[in-house]
Amino acid sequence: MKLFEILPHNLFSILTSKNREVYVEALFVIRRAFKQEMSIIKSDLVSMLINSLDEIIYQMDLSEEEDAENGDTYNDDERDGASLSSTAHFILRRLRDTGWIEAEYRVDSFEENITLPDYSVKLINLLYSLTDESVREYNSYVYSTYSALKTADQERDDYMYDALLTAHGNTVKLVDELKTLHNNIRRYHQALNEYATVNDILRGHFDEYKNLITDRIYHPLKTLDSVPRFKNPIIKILGGWVRDQGIREGLEKQAMLRGRYESKEQAAGDVMQKIHDIMDTYETLDRMLEEIDRKNSAYTRASIEKMRYMLNTDRSIKGKLVELLTKAAESNSEAGTKLLEALGDSTELFKQGYVDGGSLYTPRVRRVRKDEKPMEIQPVEHEAGERAFEEFMDRAKRSYSHTRVMNFVRSVMGQMDVITSNEIPLEGDEDFILLMLASIKGGERSAFYNVEFTKGYTVNNGYRIPNMRLIKKGTKKNVE
Repeated sequence: MKLFEILPHNLFSILTSKNREVYVEALFVIRRAFKQEMSIIKSDLVSMLINSLDEIIYQMDLSEEEDAENGDTYNDDERDGASLSSTAHFILRRLRDTGWIEAEYRVDSFEENITLPDYSVKLINLLYSLTDESVREYNSYVYSTYSALKTADQERDDYMYDALLTAHGNTVKLVDELKTLHNNIRRYHQALNEYATVNDILRGHFDEYKNLITDRIYHPLKTLDSVPRFKNPIIKILGGWVRDQGIREGLEKQAMLRGRYESKEQAAGDVMQKIHDIMDTYETLDRMLEEIDRKNSAYTRASIEKMRYMLNTDRSIKGKLVELLTKAAESNSEAGTKLLEALGDSTELFKQGYVDGGSLYTPRVRRVRKDEKPMEIQPVEHEAGERAFEEFMDRAKRSYSHTRVMNFVRSVMGQMDVITSNEIPLEGDEDFILLMLASIKGGERSAFYNVEFTKGYTVNNGYRIPNMRLIKKGTKKNVE
């Protein structure tokens, strides 16, 4: 069946009108009402609209609102929004005319009940989910699949087909979740281009990426709901079902009882299709997870590189002007000349000179070479040479490389398996920067430690840092 054989042709017209925000908020009010009641009297719904939307109802512009089906405009009372009640009635009639709601008279009176078509319920819930800012918990799709199949395999009762449907549905949702995770990491990676300061990068990583992506989805997929942990048991159970003719026949009978299939052969084909879909999906999940790991590592690496660049480069207006003028001063070079010409064409910038006493031409006087005693080479003390070499090596190591970050963590942890924010010695800005980089690198495979964040912040030697623990890999988390 085609889409607009189910949906009214003008269903989405309210979402393109100038009053679309009012209509959407009205749909959300109706959604909330139906969450509380099975049926709603029209007069009660009008009161709910007035109480919830009284401010934005006054802002409605009805000058161009008309019936999209026959072209008739609405009456002047509705057009001018003379009262909240008339405007609320107008909103309901507009929603009814476009197919979002339906009205029917009550059996015992002439009052109207408002009902929602099934497609309207789904669309309103979808629109609401797009605006819902509450944190969505990750559903343990892998464990739920394993648990349903294991229970069904052990009990061998009349609910094995239900377990198969649950496992298949969870597998489809798992793939969708992984694709969403992949796209979200890519979106945060692209957002790095819009960050102008180091604080923006840290805020985007710790307040958004870590809370919404890493902690909610990525971390559970790597630990509690690990695919490698449950993959083989799931495939083993389903493989046993495929080889056992009695189980297959039982699944076919249970499927036929659902009344969804015209023949036993059709039911058998669908059962086998679902089993093979689950097995094939889990066989290929490793490649998807590897791609997600690469995306996560690329994002982390890009964040560190941009922070390093911003910390070592003056990106203020003053810094940019100094860089431009320094290049322009190199007028003897071809690049400096071209830059100077470009600046002259685009700005009121020109080269200026002046004449003074030093501008007079002075003939060049040839110097006569004299045989003089060569200057004596001053011996350098051994300690001074060692000190100069150490200073040179210190400057060479000032770049924030991966090795330097790992060495910093090793130095602060020492022989300890776990170290907290308050125990980490921060002697200056260098240590603070290295700690921030270390907290970001904690999730990488090449790191020898994990980072566990807790709520709140702490002040360490004047630096405000998140409450966290650095834990060497292989150490139990409850170690204090």
